[in-house]
Amino acid sequence: MEAFCFVYQRKVLLLIAGLVSGLVNPAQATPVFKDTLVTVGNHKLYVVEQGPQDSKLTIVFESGAGGTSQDWVKVKALLPDNLHTVAYDRAGSGKSEAGPLPRTMAQEVLELHKLLKAIGTKGNVILVAQSLGGLLVRLYTERYGNNVAGIVLVDPTHESSVLGSMKYGGWVRLREKATGKPIPQPQLKLTVSPGYDTTADYMAEEFQKIYLAAQRHPQQLGNRPLVIIGAGIRSQPPGTPDEQWKQLRAERDEQLRNMTSLSSNAKFILDAKSSHNIQNDNPQVVMEAIKTIIDQIHQ
Repeated sequence: MEAFCFVYQRKVLLLIAGLVSGLVNPAQATPVFKDTLVTVGNHKLYVVEQGPQDSKLTIVFESGAGGTSQDWVKVKALLPDNLHTVAYDRAGSGKSEAGPLPRTMAQEVLELHKLLKAIGTKGNVILVAQSLGGLLVRLYTERYGNNVAGIVLVDPTHESSVLGSMKYGGWVRLREKATGKPIPQPQLKLTVSPGYDTTADYMAEEFQKIYLAAQRHPQQLGNRPLVIIGAGIRSQPPGTPDEQWKQLRAERDEQLRNMTSLSSNAKFILDAKSSHNIQNDNPQVVMEAIKTIIDQIHQ
């Protein structure tokens, strides 16, 4: 597999600063660092904003399963001060309050949509997501994506991934566990959504739904700029036989490369020196991917 090498230099920051300078009115720009709890429905989400709120472009960070806004500190530190960024904790994670049940992906993206409206996000957004967050931003773009100008996927989860599962006692292609149970509609008024079935695996149902949608319409993101960054280091989990792990890894790598079909304007990068949490192992490569998206927006 092709190795990706990236040497971070100060001139990259200067280049990005030049690119984004036209996105902010100097007379109106109000640089901020603000962390607060924002009401979304009947609960509050913790959000961290940096940079001028009146920017015409906002970078929105979406973490993986169990992640928080803290996952993106290293990446944000490399971005210029005149770029508006938003990182947040999903309901029930980090400093955010618990939200309505069930915690489906559709529920998560509804809450992100309402959060961005509540804080007054203006103009276009670039979505940057890691792991399971990749599926969330794809779903967000499908439902609320009129102002989504580009996407960076950091070692994203694929809808047909084989995942380790305690519930199912080992490796499982999660979407194949779907039984066709209806997924409750996302809502913000009630503590529990109507039709919630505690025995249902809604994640399996949603993986299958995304998979079938991609089969029908592979180029889901249209011609939006898309950068996919894959991890080059994958440690073999204890108890997984060598041959099985070899097959699982090969499939995973192929799935990531094939995700370029989501957009007619896509690029795949293999970061040979990073593990799954690329944003921590090599934040520069994520910053450079964001720069690539900004470049293309300005073309």
